[in-house]
Amino acid sequence: PMWTPCWCPRLRRLPPADRTRPAIPWIVLPTPPASDRPTSSGLPVATVSRGREGTPSRPLFLLEPTPSSRTPTSIVTERRNGLPPWLANRCSLPCCGSSFSDPRFVVTASRPLLLSLRSWGSMLRGLEPISRLIDEAAGQGWRSIVVAEYLDLGTIVEAARAAKRSELKLLAAAEVDDRCGRSVVAIACDRAGQEELNQLVSRRCLARGDDASCGQNPSQPEPFDLVESLCNGGRSLSLLVRDPMLARQLIDRLGPRSRSRILLEIDRLRDPIAREHRALDAAEQLGLAVIASSRIGMLQPVTRERLDLLESVRCVSTVDRIARDRKNPCAGSISPILAPIPTPDRWQRLYRDLPAALESAARIEREAMAVDFCSRRTIFPPFPVAAGQTPFGLLYEQCHRGLLRRYGSVSRAALERLATELHVIDTMGFVPYFLVVGDIVSEAHRLGIECAGRGSGAASIVSYALGITQVDPIAHRLRFERFLHPDRKDLPDIDIDLCWQGRDRIIDHVYRRYGEDRTAMICTRTALQIRSALREAARAHGLSPGDVDRLSRRLPHRTDGTSGGDSIAELLSGDPALAAISMSPAKRRELLEDAQWLRGRPHHRSIHPGGICIADRPIDQITAVERAARGIIITQFDMYSIEETGLIKIDLLGNRCVSEIGTVRDLIEQRSGKRLDIAAIPEHCDRTARLLQRGDTLGCFQLESPAMRSLLVQMKAGNAQETIQAVALIRPGPSAGGLKDAFCRRARGLEAPDPPHPALASLRGQQRGLLLYEENLMELVALVTGASLAAGDLLRRALARAVRSDSRAELQRLEDQFIADAIGQGFGAGEARQLWQQLQHFGRYSFNKAHAASYGLLAWRSAWLKTHHPAEFLCALFRHHAGMYPFAAFVGEARRLGVPLRLPCVERSADTFILEPDGAIRMPLAMILGSRQTSIESVFAARPFDSPEDLMRRTRIGMSELKEWILAGALDHFEIPRTRLLWRTHTRYRQLDATRGQATTGDLAGVVDEGPPLVELSPRKLLEQEIRLLGAGISAHPMQFHRDLRQRLGCITTREVPRRAGTTIRISGLRIASRHHRIQRGAMGFITIEDEYGTCEVTCFSSIWPRVRRVLLDGSGPLLVEGKVEERLGAMSVIAHSVSMLPIEGQTTEGPQQPGRAVHQ
Repeated sequence: PMWTPCWCPRLRRLPPADRTRPAIPWIVLPTPPASDRPTSSGLPVATVSRGREGTPSRPLFLLEPTPSSRTPTSIVTERRNGLPPWLANRCSLPCCGSSFSDPRFVVTASRPLLLSLRSWGSMLRGLEPISRLIDEAAGQGWRSIVVAEYLDLGTIVEAARAAKRSELKLLAAAEVDDRCGRSVVAIACDRAGQEELNQLVSRRCLARGDDASCGQNPSQPEPFDLVESLCNGGRSLSLLVRDPMLARQLIDRLGPRSRSRILLEIDRLRDPIAREHRALDAAEQLGLAVIASSRIGMLQPVTRERLDLLESVRCVSTVDRIARDRKNPCAGSISPILAPIPTPDRWQRLYRDLPAALESAARIEREAMAVDFCSRRTIFPPFPVAAGQTPFGLLYEQCHRGLLRRYGSVSRAALERLATELHVIDTMGFVPYFLVVGDIVSEAHRLGIECAGRGSGAASIVSYALGITQVDPIAHRLRFERFLHPDRKDLPDIDIDLCWQGRDRIIDHVYRRYGEDRTAMICTRTALQIRSALREAARAHGLSPGDVDRLSRRLPHRTDGTSGGDSIAELLSGDPALAAISMSPAKRRELLEDAQWLRGRPHHRSIHPGGICIADRPIDQITAVERAARGIIITQFDMYSIEETGLIKIDLLGNRCVSEIGTVRDLIEQRSGKRLDIAAIPEHCDRTARLLQRGDTLGCFQLESPAMRSLLVQMKAGNAQETIQAVALIRPGPSAGGLKDAFCRRARGLEAPDPPHPALASLRGQQRGLLLYEENLMELVALVTGASLAAGDLLRRALARAVRSDSRAELQRLEDQFIADAIGQGFGAGEARQLWQQLQHFGRYSFNKAHAASYGLLAWRSAWLKTHHPAEFLCALFRHHAGMYPFAAFVGEARRLGVPLRLPCVERSADTFILEPDGAIRMPLAMILGSRQTSIESVFAARPFDSPEDLMRRTRIGMSELKEWILAGALDHFEIPRTRLLWRTHTRYRQLDATRGQATTGDLAGVVDEGPPLVELSPRKLLEQEIRLLGAGISAHPMQFHRDLRQRLGCITTREVPRRAGTTIRISGLRIASRHHRIQRGAMGFITIEDEYGTCEVTCFSSIWPRVRRVLLDGSGPLLVEGKVEERLGAMSVIAHSVSMLPIEGQTTEGPQQPGRAVHQ
């Protein structure tokens, strides 16, 4: 007969006629198909085993008759001695070490195999993403895998998705070690084991005092006892141990019955034979099984030098030192080499003389439960309620009170919508979630911390009533179904923007109120970007910190890709900073290649900007946690994976615009005594409309980028609703798809605002007849197909997924379904197809209206405040500034708005920017470069001062620091020229230092050596000192000192540009912003320049951008631009033909590009 070897656990004895004569014979045992595992053919089967008559061993193969249609494969036998010749000849099976291909036979693996993988999720201990490793393993024929990262479970969700896609069984595991370097690989056997694994990894990561302490202070150790931890919580874990002594300790503590789940690892891919012998001897002595295992983590072999590079980055060392330590066994532990993925055939051949090691892996594979996130339930945070009250009743009461507060008298439409939303919320179990979020917002209001909700949650009237969001969903026609409906599979979340200065207080409140053991921030995996990759590679190659800084500054912070002109080598090609490094050309090339290889690799885990989760039980039962550098507990799952655990994310984000608006309100109240109601700011204002239509929105939230200012001019935005539309239109999709241009043409009357179908006539007045928002697509689907808005949301999501994955089959299925439903509602086939084309086109670029409304309303209020209260607005902007422009740009804006900005003063400055009674803004002492906080505090405690000597005597300010304060104008109120002040402080400092701390007697102050006649600093020199020390020219704009030169060169000013459309001009100014992006022909750049009259946008196409970028890197000071003025729907820009530095004699007058000044502690 034709037999197929495959695994079967059942045995039968041979008939006497078939017995063999060897002392340990091979035995062929006919047996029926196993009931728990039927054969593929359904024909009689037989097993091949080895043993004595009456006592056969466990079977090696199951021989199954093979249908002729099956494709033959190959096999390598497991036993070193192979099959006996009579059996090989009889069944055409191979002898040991050989393979065969016979059309009569199909051979499958003799037992299930288990492959252990480690990815770069182990943070600089792995080489490849887990999804690629799993795909490769599946392609090689593996059917079961275990993901065993080092102290990490954060990749398990990504691994589960990849395993499901490849139809693999996935087991969860992690390698956990102690401070002595002893480690175990703990494999979860079931759901309880997965919880124990989370807790084990969490305990290890939360321990302090070594390299796995997650950035904590090693001076405060919290010892981690591996044996104790496994004894207290590891009963559902299989433990793979490398150290026999550790295995002995575990048996002693756990008892003899634990031997079934403690296994000694045999690693023939990486370990020497001596270690295997020790493990086998220990296994025999301890009565333990051995298991075939290794650290698999390569798709292809990697050079030893690259592994040393990765290790040097992890250990903050150099590749030379790592190489020396690797050769010196006494130098410490070096991370083990990862092995490439073997084929199942090779894996079996590798352990063919040790079947027990393979059998142990097979046993774990059979008994352990696969990771499955599909069955996880949603975990809602608990909310305490009073006795006799239900959570739903409490939410109902809070919403009704909120509606009365919002509307005064509640309309029938609002009540009906509230009832509908509460029914959905209650049905889906989200009542506790809304109560928790509402409680967080209430606490922020109680503490006086500004907050505003955003995102799709703004479409809920429940959120509006609870004060979570500030957008009226009825007035703005927001659809609740975009946020929540029973058919939605993914979990929604609510984003809350908080004042960045008070955000940490709110997070502390959440931890205290809901339990530190049940609360955790979400992590984010920080990868090496282009600059950081170069810095790490340069440091690993031994470059000095100065060379590392100079090299990294030659690169952009981020690029659009890693190919073509975006490679590090191409970006630094011909760069003088690279050529100046004392390295051979080969070493430089190796450095750049190493930097490119490091780019994109995960480097460490940090805190998500605001994501937080609250569980109904200790959170380390659900996800492994660790302590971030700031001491905050974070999950090992990131924002893309946390949802699979069932936890719902709440985003508590720091937003400086929210802080600015609150500060403006407080400053207005200080000056006028009246408190402005921010919610009462009108949504129509002619003065604010003119500000938007001029594009004068520097400093306004969401409205200050060059692209947005140009869009506001093109679309003639004039109210809050059009500001919201601008926020949606500025996204990359509408710009690339032509939606933005079509909207602007219609706004200017250059195109009729016709909707895509007469049935959508309501769009004519709302958004120029275009499907701008995702809610419009939902409405279109509901209108045409007769479905609900929830069904429209599902179709919109399915369409977006199909477009992203470029699935033509799915797109065709969705189209057929849409057209059939439309025909069923009375639409013609051609008409339905036309509507589908509109839906598909706009579905690529539409934006969430609730999110646009949240941000757009904040942006409109920001512009209104700038229009009506410019001094307060700018003062708040300086206090919280973190925009895309440097501090100097906003100094120029204040000058153009007529708001005086005054120098720091030792008598009048506060600890931040303040608004003086006459409306001028006073700078703080901390803005002066190099100021120490201790010096500033001593000045605040000792003032007022009678003289400069009095200041020196009674404060802790040093001589060099005092010199910088004098040059920055902080002592100008003494009305002594700055050069004279420098002389006096220099000659008197030592004498005054001896008497510092004594009461002022006036004796030393009266003895003042005026010194020789001194020449006061010129206005230009004073300005240069202001730029150097304060980051901007306060007394004048730097371009004022180059007017003669600019006239000689034929330069025009920025205010003349609109009158020169279509002509070639020259213009000069300071660069306040620059950016670039990739196009098909390379890269193109955009520069924003500023003179004393305003700003101008400069476009550099790919033909000149490489040269322009070199000019920006090598030079400093004002730029000279020659190009053609282009007008596009009212927005002006200069298409550059050439860009160079303005030829100025002497020193440059450009200040630093970054805002503010660091205060040294």
